[in-house]
Amino acid sequence: MNAFIQGLLDRSLFDPVNDFSRRQGKRIRGSLIQCVYEMAGGQGVVPEAVVDAIESLHAGSLVIDDVQDDSRSRRGRPTLHHQIGVPLAINAGNWIYFQALECLSRSQLPTAMRCRLLDAMINAARVCHEGQAIDIEARVDRVPIEQWHDTVSAISLWKTGALVELAVRMGCIAAEAPELLLSIMPPLGRRIGVALQMRNDLDEMGAVARGDSSIADSDSFRDDDLKNARMTWPWVWGLDRIGGRRCRELAMLLTRSADDRLRVARELIQAVERQGDEAIAGQIDESMRLLAEHVIDRELLGRMGQILEAIRRPGHVPCGTEPSASPTVAGVSR
Repeated sequence: MNAFIQGLLDRSLFDPVNDFSRRQGKRIRGSLIQCVYEMAGGQGVVPEAVVDAIESLHAGSLVIDDVQDDSRSRRGRPTLHHQIGVPLAINAGNWIYFQALECLSRSQLPTAMRCRLLDAMINAARVCHEGQAIDIEARVDRVPIEQWHDTVSAISLWKTGALVELAVRMGCIAAEAPELLLSIMPPLGRRIGVALQMRNDLDEMGAVARGDSSIADSDSFRDDDLKNARMTWPWVWGLDRIGGRRCRELAMLLTRSADDRLRVARELIQAVERQGDEAIAGQIDESMRLLAEHVIDRELLGRMGQILEAIRRPGHVPCGTEPSASPTVAGVSR
């Protein structure tokens, strides 16, 4: 490849993708997959190709999700489509998906294991996109109130739940876990994924409520869920706290102005924040209880509990999960 063509690729794809992938998130999935791998009998470190694949799949989904929501920031930086434009960002997000699959297809893992991992990734990616379709279509100001809980549950299970379930399933497959464990562990991952979605929904609503209308247009202010009238858990919890009629009135304010969205966020978060924290804690406690029925290693259970504290307590960093270096999407060549 000549230098000019290489430069085009670097500017339009490789450089922005590598820059995006170096932004640090919670990295819960990477920590979770290692812990599950050991619980399932794996020795040492989970194969690098497995971790790279799940992290790349997640990164690609974030790029596409930000385009669809027209998000302004991601992990404290402008979103990729605000940096390089929508067409290039869509192309980059799709490229990362294929790169995730290539991480596994080109790995040195046993053929049967590689096929099982690829099948799990393809199935999870399909389910996530079905959940995304519901998320985009089901606006809180249009969905009947009696369908709110089922709709939010479906979105959580098919998006975040499916991706966390995939991390757990891939850890089990890589460890060559027995079928009994494979039937038990992935559903627990789904439950953890729902708790993670609850935390994300509650934290974004809380951040808006504690913000200020003067920064509503800045890159640091994320009100994507409210701006796009997304169905999120605070609305479901709000039905119990302030009633359906008031929730519907608040939902009708979302399309008016940033100031109205700020008022909506403040009223909702004041009503549901404690309930939301309790719901998240309940999901995590039940997950740990079910896990303890099948895993007898106290040290591994303690590590899992530490990982899940990042969901229970905002800002908590799981013990021993801090990355030693900023990763890049696997396989990006220069």
